[in-house]
Amino acid sequence: MTEQPHSDFSEPLRDNSQNEISLEIFSDEIFNVKDPLDNSNWMYIGVLFIPAQNKDICLKKLNECRCIKHNHWSETISDCIHICGHHAENDTEIHYKEVHKLDARYRIAQNWIQFINNEACSRHSKLLYINILGLNLSKMNLDLFGNDSDRDLALYNRFYRTAVLGGLNYFFKHFSKISIDTIYHDKGSQEHHSLFPWYSIYKINLENDKISVNNDTIVFLDSDHRRSGKNESHFIQLIDLILGASFVGLHDPSEKYQKQMVGYTFRPTLEVLLDREKNPSTGVLWGKYYPSDYYRGYQISFFPNNSQNFDDSDMHLDFNGRLTGYGFGQDNFYWNRPILLKAPGQTGWDRWL
Repeated sequence: MTEQPHSDFSEPLRDNSQNEISLEIFSDEIFNVKDPLDNSNWMYIGVLFIPAQNKDICLKKLNECRCIKHNHWSETISDCIHICGHHAENDTEIHYKEVHKLDARYRIAQNWIQFINNEACSRHSKLLYINILGLNLSKMNLDLFGNDSDRDLALYNRFYRTAVLGGLNYFFKHFSKISIDTIYHDKGSQEHHSLFPWYSIYKINLENDKISVNNDTIVFLDSDHRRSGKNESHFIQLIDLILGASFVGLHDPSEKYQKQMVGYTFRPTLEVLLDREKNPSTGVLWGKYYPSDYYRGYQISFFPNNSQNFDDSDMHLDFNGRLTGYGFGQDNFYWNRPILLKAPGQTGWDRWL
């Protein structure tokens, strides 16, 4: 690699005495992923952080992408100055799994990916932050997470806090105080888990003096803004799409041309995020990620690097939100993995349904 080596310890010190930030958090997951290279099983957790001061502009940018022809969105047809006849069609839920079923949904999804690639994250003016954690379940002793019926939720509950804290401490390490108004999550089985709706928040507030969550429980929100009536649903859709674009890039599971193209559009960003390594002897980090605009704005990491057989009592979270203890050192988190998705061929157009 030609990039200059990088170490977090080389960053200039900052005066944090009056440095505070207020955030909202949006999250989603992908369960039961089979990797075609080695048949390993994976789970992905996606967390989107939006500074309160950027929330309105982010929402405006996402909605402008819905107006495919004019890039000027209005909440209602009656307020629209461009009578294109496609307002209701464009006012759809953007969901990676359904992106191939409607042309408008696919085109809006592509617009959102381009917004993430090019506009949402610059080195000096980041509108939002994204942390994705991929878990290789085939390298874990799953018996320690209960029986098959509730194992996924037990795993998710354990590592969700890691994904949230990892993002908070990595992206916002220079702030003296981090205030989180609300943590939102897509509606799903987690809503009915005995621990998940409150435990992560309880532990974060208990163990981190600089971080405070103002809502005692996670807010579960329908990702379809038409059903929820909440603008926050757009951000649940966004993290779902980024998770899907990362998933298809890493595993190439889909035969649907539109899903492949969403991943292929995101691929340049994914390549940069994954070009990140640490010298095992010196601890120095290097790769395309560090001089890029995505540095400390987006992150994709994977766990564990080595097979694990741990006892829950040995685990705790370090400052970066990472599990430590027996077998859970930082060396077991890694970033570089192959991208399996290739350029979709033109023959893919016959898959349009």
